[in-house]
Amino acid sequence: MAELGQSFYPTLGIADAERHLEEAIRVGCKHLFTSLHLPEARVDDWQMVRRLLARAARAGMTVAADISRESLDKFGASPDDLSPLAGLGVRVLRLDHGFTAEETVRIMRGNGGFAFQINAGTTTQEDVEHWAACGVAPEKLIAVHNFYPRPETGMSLRFYRRQNRMFRRFGMKTAGFIPAHREPRAPLFAGLPTVEAHRRALAALAAAELAAEGLTDLVYFGDPAPGEEAWTAALLAAGGTIPLRVRWLEPLPEELRPLLAQTHACPRDEAERVIRSAKGRLFARERGIVPAPRNTLERPAGTVTIDNGRYLRYAGELQVTRIDLPADERVNVLGRVVPEDRELLRLIGPGTRFVFVSGC
Repeated sequence: MAELGQSFYPTLGIADAERHLEEAIRVGCKHLFTSLHLPEARVDDWQMVRRLLARAARAGMTVAADISRESLDKFGASPDDLSPLAGLGVRVLRLDHGFTAEETVRIMRGNGGFAFQINAGTTTQEDVEHWAACGVAPEKLIAVHNFYPRPETGMSLRFYRRQNRMFRRFGMKTAGFIPAHREPRAPLFAGLPTVEAHRRALAALAAAELAAEGLTDLVYFGDPAPGEEAWTAALLAAGGTIPLRVRWLEPLPEELRPLLAQTHACPRDEAERVIRSAKGRLFARERGIVPAPRNTLERPAGTVTIDNGRYLRYAGELQVTRIDLPADERVNVLGRVVPEDRELLRLIGPGTRFVFVSGC
């Protein structure tokens, strides 16, 4: 299970950054990433940047800032005195341009209460061992992958996971980025993913793939302002629950609504052709529900079904089809997963939790 965070960029425009920050607060975001040294940034009001950072800290967010030597100067800080940043509520630092290797070690070793993000894509096992030999405790470091604004330059999911397995051996936490499509960030507006395959992917799919195998502790949206729908879907997926948006064929029977509103789980003995819910038959039996035959239609991949009374003791069996299946007079069609979400079906395996999201 991974937590979810968001990015905002006050150096690219105060008004937008303030709006993005307030949206993050509204959805309950607790982890914020910001970069204070973007090359395309032209900042006229550093005092407002300070106020926004302080606002995030007052809202209970853990603020991580990507800094350079130049941006330290803007806040009256230096490699030997980071207290001005601490006073703004920044608790995690990523040391980027302008620091020598010796300075980086010195800063991380005498951190004054800060945690430090390192570049998870370029750091090697030898680097971590060197830092440890210099007195930097690996468990105090967070291995955070870059995002890649330029299309075709993101890393592979295989490399991402291989790096994170290495960091896990040192007891280090890890993080990566997924894109948000509502307001892609300037200057390329092409998404800010860590993994190239996620550049145009659903937020839920990208978050679930980063969080898979327990190899990621924190998933950040690289782009600002993902919107409440994408935030909620990614939050669920990062936490191990796959959200499936469904278009119901007709208003759901009152007696089935409590069942379909629950969180379901795929049984350990995973079926090949359908995703079963462990709850359907038990729910029907406990309430004496025997669905009458209705909408016994063809079942293309992504169809949500419930077995009717003609299936005898299987009445109430709740499923989502993985492949196209023919009509069966014993099986009622309730609705269909929206086409955009059907790729999520492949993420549901033994023990995976999933929920139906109505109202599409």
